[in-house]
Amino acid sequence: MKNLLKTSIFLICSSFLFSPLFAADSAGNRADSSILIGYQTGAHLATMIAPPLRIGTFVGDWEIALDMGSNSWTNTEGSTSGVATYKNQGLNTRYFVGNSFNILAAIHNREYSAKVTETSGSNTYSGTLDAKATVATFGIGNHWLMDWGLYIGADWFMAGSALSSSSTAAGDFTTSGKEDVEKMGEFVNAVS
Repeated sequence: MKNLLKTSIFLICSSFLFSPLFAADSAGNRADSSILIGYQTGAHLATMIAPPLRIGTFVGDWEIALDMGSNSWTNTEGSTSGVATYKNQGLNTRYFVGNSFNILAAIHNREYSAKVTETSGSNTYSGTLDAKATVATFGIGNHWLMDWGLYIGADWFMAGSALSSSSTAAGDFTTSGKEDVEKMGEFVNAVS
């Protein structure tokens, strides 16, 4: 098992080390390509929660792409049930300066909605939370398009800011309970 892990790590690292050799002409490969379809991954909480499908195109030195991601969770314990949905949708643009170096500008709408219902005897209590944020992101990075179609890259610096956000709770809450739930929505927006 240890050797399999070492071999896997070696192969992954080698592919990233030598893959720029196959992408020596990323600018030419982008010019020859018309469509981009794939999934975005990375160490960004919104991307990890709802990995977006990216559909885009290359136009000259520009990449223009739409991101569409969504994830839902359902949980039931005893007389309490809940459902939550997180959506991550946006527009990405990259301007390529040279072969792989690029400047990113993106805007995303991120939405979280949850509903919890509890039954106690003959009474049913419920509450909802809706949190929404519109986020602008700017960054710089390198992205390579291989001769055989693989598109990899990394953004070395990113800065984002919420352009707008809202958090609304409704249901069978006390005043302080409603405020606490809305603060949870504000937290969700902050990490988006």
